[in-house]
Amino acid sequence: MFSILVTSWLMQQVHVLDVGVALTMENRQVIHNARIVMKDGRISEIGRQADISLPEECAHWEFPNSFAFPGGVDLHSHTQTGGWEDLNDSVHPNNPELRVLDTVRPNNRLYQTASASGVTTVNAIPGSGSNISGAGSLVKIKPTDSVRESILRDPGSVKVAQGYNPERANDLGGTRMGMWWMLRWWLDQADGVAQSGSLATRPDVSSIAGIALGKYPYLVHTAGARDTYGTVRMFQLEAQVPVVVSHASFHGYMAGEAIAETGAALNIGPRNFEFSFNQMARIQGLVEAFESRGNTDISIQTDAPVIPQEEFIYQATLAERLGCSTWMALESINVRPAQQILADHRIGRLLPGLDADIVVKAGQPLDPRTPVQIVFVDGQVAYDKNQKQLY
Repeated sequence: MFSILVTSWLMQQVHVLDVGVALTMENRQVIHNARIVMKDGRISEIGRQADISLPEECAHWEFPNSFAFPGGVDLHSHTQTGGWEDLNDSVHPNNPELRVLDTVRPNNRLYQTASASGVTTVNAIPGSGSNISGAGSLVKIKPTDSVRESILRDPGSVKVAQGYNPERANDLGGTRMGMWWMLRWWLDQADGVAQSGSLATRPDVSSIAGIALGKYPYLVHTAGARDTYGTVRMFQLEAQVPVVVSHASFHGYMAGEAIAETGAALNIGPRNFEFSFNQMARIQGLVEAFESRGNTDISIQTDAPVIPQEEFIYQATLAERLGCSTWMALESINVRPAQQILADHRIGRLLPGLDADIVVKAGQPLDPRTPVQIVFVDGQVAYDKNQKQLY
């Protein structure tokens, strides 16, 4: 009972954060000598310290030489169990009825390290052993043992894979023609159930019917120019449903101009660069390759634990180092993924009314030499370097 009362008191307490620079990620706005007021888990005010009075009763945090920015949002993560345990999504070529929610272990050790690096939300998803492997969950990275308290939205997305990973033997999943036929069949099924309003009678299709209703997107594991554009064509142009193209590696950028014409949402990684074994023999940054071909809706990802969850922001550092613009790299870790996952009304920016998910870093976000000092999730301290530095 005492711990419940303490938690309730903390949620009601006003927290005020003063920093040298705040990157709101709203139209690339920068606020110097910034003050952020947090109440009831949300940002209530943000602006210059000279323009916002300090409340009489509050917890006051001061970092005059630091940067504040929205918490990292990783759309492609498999660290929800804290280890390698996960759904068995490979029995059938399609399993839209499966869900990650039952495997989520909040505040597991992988999440704790992720928090120390500035990650505040992950899209926890099943693997890529089948074409449709089930529904993922949007999970807040914060110190709670309650699954309910950690879930931002369920489903967060539905995982689809096509191309190399889910190739199988002895059924239609053995060829691209078979995989693409099955995916189109399921898209038609979802649309029919959504239009008829019969979700309750079709639990096997209800998660993908929610996408047909625009509640959350497909997140499609895809690679190579042919399959990357094939995903855009099938889901975005033909079915006209929300979709995020995830990975888009192995020379997916070779279809970059055609993809740019569609305005597709790209979630690049964990392979953030490619080496060409031709006469040019050069390293090509993937974010730069898509950006230079006209793509603007780009986020990065880790596919954690393929890349450790705590190296999420470093992937944006690497993308900038390999040639993409600085603002593209900065937006790829928060505002862009929040928009792509259809959750930007809650996360991804520092604005009044949005969740108080805030990272304070001793240097600018993409500088790997400076540590994260404190992280707030839903207006409460999720990580404090002074208590115990984890990363």
